[in-house]
Amino acid sequence: MKIKKFFGDKAFYKLALGLIIPVIIQQLILSIAGYVDNFIINGYDSVAYAGVSVANRFIFIVNFFWIGIAAGISIFVAQYFGAKMEKHITGTIQLGIILSLIFGVISFFLIYYFGPVMIKLFFKEQNSDDLLAIGFGIEYIKVISYGSVIILLNFMVSTIYRSLSKPKIPLIAGVIGISANIIMNYIFIYGYLGVAEMGAKGAALATVISKGIELSILVFIAFYYQKDGYAYKIFKKFYLQKSLVIGYLKKGLPVIANEILWAFGVTLFALFITNHNIEWIIAYGYSQNVTDLFFVYYSGMAVGTSVLIGKTLGESDFTKAKDYFNKLLGLMFISNFIAMILMVGASPLLLHFLAGNKEIFMLSYKLILLNVAFIVIYGYTAMCYYTLRAGGDSLRAFLIDQLPAYLVGLPIVIFLSFMEPTWGLGLPLIFLLSKLSDLVKVFFSHYNIKKGTWLKNIAIEKPKAILET
Repeated sequence: MKIKKFFGDKAFYKLALGLIIPVIIQQLILSIAGYVDNFIINGYDSVAYAGVSVANRFIFIVNFFWIGIAAGISIFVAQYFGAKMEKHITGTIQLGIILSLIFGVISFFLIYYFGPVMIKLFFKEQNSDDLLAIGFGIEYIKVISYGSVIILLNFMVSTIYRSLSKPKIPLIAGVIGISANIIMNYIFIYGYLGVAEMGAKGAALATVISKGIELSILVFIAFYYQKDGYAYKIFKKFYLQKSLVIGYLKKGLPVIANEILWAFGVTLFALFITNHNIEWIIAYGYSQNVTDLFFVYYSGMAVGTSVLIGKTLGESDFTKAKDYFNKLLGLMFISNFIAMILMVGASPLLLHFLAGNKEIFMLSYKLILLNVAFIVIYGYTAMCYYTLRAGGDSLRAFLIDQLPAYLVGLPIVIFLSFMEPTWGLGLPLIFLLSKLSDLVKVFFSHYNIKKGTWLKNIAIEKPKAILET
């Protein structure tokens, strides 16, 4: 295997990092803000933190439902952008806005009515702390539900900007929104500047308002500072066609299903791994908060892969697409190595601000180290998934990503959770064995990338239907 093919020249890194770094910066700031949010709510009340942490497990599922809807749109925008098909870009944006409004309303009902049910599943409800945590979680999730349309539109508009190779605009809006969120968290949670103390409800209110600010900035820039004029075009004429809707259902539904099932799977893993133990719930939550902080580059790599490979496929340059995959894979492995060093060295310091209890501190750090051990596997399978998706091979990407989790990992975790009281396995061992599904995923990911099913231009896949004006 030639190592050189995994490294690009100056022009490649300038192009790739120009897309990836703004997203990484935004996600890093978002993760830091999340860390600060958790630090603030944990400082307010550790039981409130447990409730909010569990509430966010359900929000996590819905978030990935939203990400899936936006990601499906990004497949078409990126390839149409490469093919320079402006009318089809406009029609795709119109479809994205319509989907955001429809599913934003549906999400409100899902979060408001099913969120509290999910929260109760995590606790035994046998003591006052459990009941308090449930109460805090329900307060939080009901306020978040009212911001569903705003948050989904925010996802959609940011994704469209990135698919059009304009990642700096969502970065600017995101930094302003996140800064507002941190400030409002202090004000609303603790009750400063004459505002009543709201606790967990205040944390949720700060999130909704900050997302509204972020969306307002994105829309303002679209109308007043973008020469392409898509913000005006979507209201002048209806470019959305039946063929695009069919194409989106074909390519987008597997992406949506994947994101939902992935998030739902992660939540089920968390449920059975923590086994209704409130200390394990807190330790697991801390470990995820810290791990997410170091995994921000995955979001950047997802956008970079989607835009670079998607645009190249839209130009029907399949040789360059394969070359980009190898170079992006090399960049992923470099990022993996840097993240491993930082996670091992900096995690104890970050946990120090969250975990006051020594036992919870050690549990959290052990889980972080186990994530470090699997980081190269995560990186490779993630790159394969992003690439298959960029090429419109979303169904195969979905099957590769989800079948190992549901047919291998989850049954193992459920069995171990059931046997834990008898065998005394402990949280780290159950967490480690839950990763066996990732080993299965590597084999199928590698096979399908080599098979080359993703090397196609979906912009001209059906000329009579899709290219018809």
